[in-house]
Amino acid sequence: MAVVVSGALSLSSIAAEFGGDAELPLSAFYRGAGRVPAAGAPNLRIPANGTISFSEFRGGALTVVVDYEIIGGGGGGGHGVGDGTASGRADSGGATKITSAGKQLVSAAGGLGGLNGQAPRSGNDGEWSVYGPGGAGGNVNSAGGAAPSSSYGAGGGGGGGDNPSTYDSSGAGGFGGSAGTRRIGSLEVVYGDVLTVSIGAGGLGSIAGYRGGDGAAGSAHLTWDEKAASFTASGSVVVD
Repeated sequence: MAVVVSGALSLSSIAAEFGGDAELPLSAFYRGAGRVPAAGAPNLRIPANGTISFSEFRGGALTVVVDYEIIGGGGGGGHGVGDGTASGRADSGGATKITSAGKQLVSAAGGLGGLNGQAPRSGNDGEWSVYGPGGAGGNVNSAGGAAPSSSYGAGGGGGGGDNPSTYDSSGAGGFGGSAGTRRIGSLEVVYGDVLTVSIGAGGLGSIAGYRGGDGAAGSAHLTWDEKAASFTASGSVVVD
């Protein structure tokens, strides 16, 4: 909640923010000594050693709110067939996750893969995400298109089918993959904690018949204290 920036300030209010009790000396709250995080802009005025005063704790905080926007990987497109229909579906996209110290804090599911050989002869387009279009559905006797990599979380296009002829019946196209789930929210994080972001992979399009297109991978964007960290591949960041 942060130590008050104005008005009366007591040792009990400092202890309420950082832990401990009002019987401790002020030197028990040196920055980086176990109670007050070494990291975090609000805490930089608090000394790590030497002379320490009440006024240096104003605005200090144990935790910070991290706002996030994450999206799971898009589902792959189903394949088309040259004759009749098919069963099953393409691979679904992977989940995008934020974890800290091995504990999952939030997750956004990947999109469902498209059905194989169930659409009209031309394959269906992959589902759009908020970042852009999915992969284009394949024309007759053509593979579906992959979702653009910049369309984070969009689905891959379904493969095309086949026209009927004297010798065989028509072939059904594939359905496009669904977009990954998008989640927006906030987390309360202790200053200095490491957030690990795992980006969900795009689902692979079905490879039989007229191939479906691959879905686009997910992404993540974090902001706190006028700082930001964006991820299009898995990684980590120290909340400082």
